Amino acid sequence: MAKPKYQEIVDELIKELSHGRLNQGDRFYSEAEIKDRFGVSSTTAVKVLNLLQSENWVTRIKGRGTFVAKENHRRVVYLTDLNMAKTEPEWTKVLSVEHGKDSGVREKMQLGERDNYVVIQRLRMIGDQPVQYTVNNINAAYLNHEWLHKLDAFVSVYQRIRDDSGLDPYKLPYTQRNLAGAINAALVKQYFPQRPVSQTFIQQFRLTYLPFDRPGLLEYAISYKLPEFWGLQTDSTYGFINQDN
Repeated sequence: MAKPKYQEIVDELIKELSHGRLNQGDRFYSEAEIKDRFGVSSTTAVKVLNLLQSENWVTRIKGRGTFVAKENHRRVVYLTDLNMAKTEPEWTKVLSVEHGKDSGVREKMQLGERDNYVVIQRLRMIGDQPVQYTVNNINAAYLNHEWLHKLDAFVSVYQRIRDDSGLDPYKLPYTQRNLAGAINAALVKQYFPQRPVSQTFIQQFRLTYLPFDRPGLLEYAISYKLPEFWGLQTDSTYGFINQDN
């Protein structure tokens, strides 16, 4: 199925932005310039700009125009997850392990008709306090089903996958998005009973891809983390990194 015209234009402009034709903070194409360049209507041009803004590629400033977003995209950086437990002991509580049935998850993981996935729900604990709730949706082909009734076998999901399939998830390509916001879902809040109703969580969405010769995803994971127990350090490959800062 052919892509709609606005999506073709969005893909082309993202390609330009990814290759550095415009720098962060530079003025971006106006609605009129997009109309003239691609021969489309004002409606399509506006849809293009709205979609680019919703995906955080551009920023539209009232009375000034549209600019390339100052947030980084496709820049090579080193990421380090910061362990915020300090001196407190950490452990993982496995809540459930079961076969998944959600058609939306199946579509997200690009599973075939005969493929299945396993849902693993876990809590990360620091001392007696739950600090992270995670749902790992794992391609069932990479798990030994003999373990599915043993919760303790999934304390480390990635170690389970390595033991069962020989595939190392830590060495596979992935994409991950982190968002901060209040969560209304009772399913999540039930694991944080001491927290206020308006508690903010770091929501983390992770897609782990299989090697290029295999279709579908290995994992689609969603985590909800308490902000005070989560940190991320980003070091750019450009210039000298001052370790004292």
